[in-house]
Amino acid sequence: MNSGDETPDVRWFAWWQVQAALTHARAGGIALHHFRWDLRRFGLGPHDPACHIIGTNREVLVQFATPFGLRESSIGQPRPHRPNIWHFDAFGRTLERLEATHPRPPDLESERAD
Repeated sequence: MNSGDETPDVRWFAWWQVQAALTHARAGGIALHHFRWDLRRFGLGPHDPACHIIGTNREVLVQFATPFGLRESSIGQPRPHRPNIWHFDAFGRTLERLEATHPRPPDLESERAD
């Protein structure tokens, strides 16, 4: 996404497609990186679905994530090993709202195909 008038390309990526998700985000898109995690501390299950919402444009990422119930204050900062990447964690109701708008492909959790 190069200007404020364009809509970013939003794509889902499987848990093992980390580099592809980062590449997509660096190209201006929003990557939805799906994985499973122990979310018991949030009142969910030990292996529930979750998603990192990844992008390089902080403002666009916040604008994208807000309708799903994510607050700007919960955005994950870039890290030294990925300095230009911002992200949100989505799970539970937030993930359900995200998937209602951007349905997860049914084969996303299939085994890794090298």
